[in-house]
Amino acid sequence: MQCWGLNTYLYGPKDDLKHRLLWREVYSPEEEGQLRTLIVEAESRGLRFVYALSPGQDIVFSSSCDLTLLKRKLTQVSDLGCQAFAILFDDIDHSMCQADSEAFASFAHAQVTVTNEIYRFLGEPPVFLFCPTEYCSSLCSPSVSKSSYLQTIGEDLLPDITVIWTGSKVISRRLSVESVAEVESVLQRPPLIWDNLHANDYDSRRLFLGPFKDREPQLRHHLRGLLLNPNCEFEANYIPLHTLGSWHRAGNEEGKGEEHSERRWVEKAAMQYVHWYYRRQERQEEQQIWENRRSDEPNQPPVSKYGVKSQGRGFCSGKGLLSESQVRLLVGLHYLPHEHGASAQKLLQDLTWLKANCHVVGVNSKKVPSQKTDEWRGRASKFLSLCEDIAQLHCSVVGGANRAVLYDLYPYVWDLRNMALLAKAFICWLGCGKTSGADVLGVESEPWVFKGGVSGEVQMLLPIGSSSELFTHPPPLFPTSRLYNIRPYHSKDKDLIQLMEEDQGEYPDSLLYHFPSQLRLDALPELVDISVSRILLTSLLTALKANGSQGVFCEVQPTDRQRLEFLTKLGFLEILRGEARSREGVVLGRLL
Repeated sequence: MQCWGLNTYLYGPKDDLKHRLLWREVYSPEEEGQLRTLIVEAESRGLRFVYALSPGQDIVFSSSCDLTLLKRKLTQVSDLGCQAFAILFDDIDHSMCQADSEAFASFAHAQVTVTNEIYRFLGEPPVFLFCPTEYCSSLCSPSVSKSSYLQTIGEDLLPDITVIWTGSKVISRRLSVESVAEVESVLQRPPLIWDNLHANDYDSRRLFLGPFKDREPQLRHHLRGLLLNPNCEFEANYIPLHTLGSWHRAGNEEGKGEEHSERRWVEKAAMQYVHWYYRRQERQEEQQIWENRRSDEPNQPPVSKYGVKSQGRGFCSGKGLLSESQVRLLVGLHYLPHEHGASAQKLLQDLTWLKANCHVVGVNSKKVPSQKTDEWRGRASKFLSLCEDIAQLHCSVVGGANRAVLYDLYPYVWDLRNMALLAKAFICWLGCGKTSGADVLGVESEPWVFKGGVSGEVQMLLPIGSSSELFTHPPPLFPTSRLYNIRPYHSKDKDLIQLMEEDQGEYPDSLLYHFPSQLRLDALPELVDISVSRILLTSLLTALKANGSQGVFCEVQPTDRQRLEFLTKLGFLEILRGEARSREGVVLGRLL
């Protein structure tokens, strides 16, 4: 933050229980020491440390006891050296208890009365922030200009207290000077923007690595400040914070070529991220080498194993090299809440086109002009190459020595890898020419079924209906770069199919009517990662559903507890017992 020209850090993490849930409790001596260290470190670097407290969930505004506890808590933090504070009343119920209803004319009056008293009690600090319950246009009733709540805040809140605002929405796509004017008039002061553009706590499968954009640089002249609420993962915030600094420095410009500037910001940030990534990685490895050599060669300096730098391409030797192009790919796939980056757009556009035009390579493709078939296969080849690049990105992150980056980004690159391999398998299956094209339309699902940004949108393009649970693949306990590719069915597999048919036994017509597809799943002894079998089965079920199957069944020996448990977790239920037949196996089935 110091390097990038930023000057304020607001402390308000939900996982500090004494910030919100247990706001009445003071910090222990150990916690005091941690907070004091953070405050001193921030101030030593020219950063204003703002301590935020969220008492709104259960505070009784008319209670002298609660007011005393609130003052005690903030006094404790003030004694640690903190000189800036924030009282947050966001995301709480508007209703008041009976005591508050009798004491105050409205919910806004209750908040303003307590906030003003705390502000005066702390000696009217130069920075004191207040977050209203109506903190964006979409939450105002009935509108910003007609909100009695905001009007009370504007009229009664002491003028030097700054009001927090997020824009038109909780997560605003754009922020302009015009959008601020209305709320500034009602609040009777310039607001402070609390920007949730990169906040990702509402979807565990989304990450936002894109730039700070679509905020007019001139906006800073009409605000008391701007705070960026970042990704929960620390290592994901390099480009967002870097470009926030660029935006701040551009505030005195006239805004000409703004879009070009934003592109230039992200290009510069991506390049610097690569070098920052490897500087940190080198330091980690140098420290490890130094620790290993201390006992034997105490006078030898640490030696880096990395070779010559290649401009814009990271380093030319070493393992797990994240190149600048891979950083761009990662950013493009995890861009911003309201838009995808270039790589995600390309992925979705190509998948949509290949699916819509798969009839040119289908079972009835003999009458299709060869140039159309060649076009489909050419675009399919490029799509498969992009999927391979995504899988290689996963390998590079896993193979890197920078473990902090690995553990912050791993769940997301793991999810991307699974999505890419499944999409690759789907396109390979279409390319086999076993479908007419109409078979892959699938069943339209509710939009809330899918989450996860680009991963969720890819799933929506696959013919799986509402079976979104098939895509829930938690990452393994230990990150791995081992990849498995699913090949299509070949003619040489006919002997295996014949053996399966000979061994399948007799099944009642009522079973086959509802479960027309039979599954036999075997894994090699050396395969210890059960998630591989799960993903294999997921792709198989997706292909069966796309081919029109409505159900699948599998026969398992009753003593095979591991396989029974595996299938049960994937939604298979027992549909037939061995006592009803001559065989001992238990038959499990699942509707598609």
